Amino acid sequence: MEKANPSGSEYSLGSNILFALRSHWRTKKSTLVFCVIAIIAGVLLPFIGILLPKLVIDLLTTGATPGHFVTIIGGAAVLFVILNGVKGYTDEIVNNSVGTLAAFNSITQKAEKNLNMDYELMEHPDVQMLEERAGRAWDSNHTPAHNVPRTIVRLAVNVFGFILYGSVIIAVHPAIIIFLIISAIINWQSLAAARKFEIATEEERATLSRKLSYMHKSLKQPAGAKDIRLYSMAQWMQKLFFGTLSQNEHVEDKIAARYMWAQLMEGLLILIRDGAAYALLIYLLLQGRITLGDFVFVFAAIGAFAGWISGIILQASELLRASDQTTHIRAFLDYPDRSNLGKAAPLPSGSQLPPTISLCGVSYAYPKSEKAALQDVSIEISAGERVAIVGANGAGKTTLIKLICGLYRPQQGQIYLGEVEVDKYNRDEYFSLFSTVFQDIHLLTCDIAGNISQMPSETTDDQKVEKCLRLSGLIDKVQTLPAREKTLLVREVNDNAIELSGGEKQKLALARALYKDAPVIILDEPTAALDPIAESEVYQKYAELTDGKTSIYISHRLASTRFCDRIFFMDNHSIAEVGSHDELMRLGGKYAEMFEVQAHYYQEGVRGQDGEVAAG
Repeated sequence: MEKANPSGSEYSLGSNILFALRSHWRTKKSTLVFCVIAIIAGVLLPFIGILLPKLVIDLLTTGATPGHFVTIIGGAAVLFVILNGVKGYTDEIVNNSVGTLAAFNSITQKAEKNLNMDYELMEHPDVQMLEERAGRAWDSNHTPAHNVPRTIVRLAVNVFGFILYGSVIIAVHPAIIIFLIISAIINWQSLAAARKFEIATEEERATLSRKLSYMHKSLKQPAGAKDIRLYSMAQWMQKLFFGTLSQNEHVEDKIAARYMWAQLMEGLLILIRDGAAYALLIYLLLQGRITLGDFVFVFAAIGAFAGWISGIILQASELLRASDQTTHIRAFLDYPDRSNLGKAAPLPSGSQLPPTISLCGVSYAYPKSEKAALQDVSIEISAGERVAIVGANGAGKTTLIKLICGLYRPQQGQIYLGEVEVDKYNRDEYFSLFSTVFQDIHLLTCDIAGNISQMPSETTDDQKVEKCLRLSGLIDKVQTLPAREKTLLVREVNDNAIELSGGEKQKLALARALYKDAPVIILDEPTAALDPIAESEVYQKYAELTDGKTSIYISHRLASTRFCDRIFFMDNHSIAEVGSHDELMRLGGKYAEMFEVQAHYYQEGVRGQDGEVAAG
């Protein structure tokens, strides 16, 4: 797998801004139009506010007629009221709607990425780190990444205000501007230092956040809750959780402290710069070098100008934070899939089904792992053959299956379906060839019929669902339910849902595999929680119902798969022995040794009180 790029260094500030603006434009174009109006109103409204007192003083001191006075001041007042109304309306959109729309758009983008990305990427530590960082940017509708248009509006208002008010101040005395700009540069440096520390601690905070999220999720799961109570783990778990939380808060406090010192520096600079500027302005008035109206106007402009400078610094810093967050979002969304998602070779069909599956020198190692999970595996599974992949836990059985069904891609070697290399097929089309049942059976929060068809109710074939329920042996249970196959599952979501037992979930999984009716059936230890006799019965049931298909069964219990045509015994992450059960027993190798150990264990486990071995 190609290495992730956690830094996202290829994303510039400009490209991140364009990415955010294009996203808002696609979502709702009028939002950006209102942002432009908000900039105009944001600059003109306060300017008219400080201009009005100057106009009043100038008109009174120059002896303007009442009509002229009312026309000028009244017109300015009406414009002020109109702009105030416009600003109030656009501010509501900019400050609230922008973030909300972006949040909804991000949820859609994240869901689409998670649903469509290569499964292999979901388990990659680097990709998980990228998603964690992106998740912080997606955390709410108030994050900087979700409010780039709002930040640009505020920055633009401050920049245009800076230019407009600066022109007024320069007309009085250029020295005031120079002094104000120098203080702004010092303020920017203090804020930049705080932001640099925030970026430097990003990976540490992401790691702590991921730990907290995992612990919080684990504490809510019923399976974990049983262990916590039975093993008296509550105090230890609480200590672990709050210890990690304290570490996270410690880092966040250090960031907040740096921003606090930057704000204190800003306050001190404002006191010094404004005090000096006002002193110079008073001196000019007393010397008669400016009028009273100009004094009032420039006095107010200096106060507002300082605010524009602070605003530029603050919003520029916020825009850089937004860019950093947008980089994480884009790095996650743009992480490339390895699979073929475009035009591809046609899938086998007709007499080519079920296909032959061949692995040639396949090796695979999990990310960050120094040891290979599979090493130089070469096998061929004939069309319609029933094979078992057996071996001890950790031998690489599940990894092998994930490679065969296309969830993983080999790092060395090739996998062929028929005579075509798997990589030449479209990934999603390739998935259609497999009905796979893993150990963990996932239930959808819909009715039984939807869980079997894996499709919406309007496209589900109810007659086919009933047939699959009968074949799987779940029909008796379903017929006792008032809503039959329309009965909802997953009680955590649906109040009137039912819960299925472990055995019933197995039958549901079988019905699901039968409904898909794919040419290749794979069972990855879905019966691990059952006793050996029950597991063997389930496998026999699958074998009867999937006649004519290629069937692959995985188990660490060797006796469960004696009915298979061939058995691949895995040891030390490779194929150690191949043959039928009888052939492997005659070979007298590791398969025979493990079979004898397991047979002895099961016999000991089922002895009755009279010392005889129970039947079966």
